[in-house]
Amino acid sequence: MSDRFELSFKNKVVRMWLLLMIPTVIVQICLTQFTALPREIPALIPAIPLTIFFIWLYLHKRKQKKEHFVV
Repeated sequence: MSDRFELSFKNKVVRMWLLLMIPTVIVQICLTQFTALPREIPALIPAIPLTIFFIWLYLHKRKQKKEHFVV
């Protein structure tokens, strides 16, 4: 298994996930605590950055494969 996942800030995937999810969780907590919105609306908020992350991940892996085959 040479394709191990490294859980550190050196890993670009981990950094991107944290960059998207930490602000999302903060916004979600603030909306839940300080507004009168139904709980379902703040619960759906993480779906947007998760979708963005997985699209980025797909494009990133595709780019890595192209670079790997060119070398």
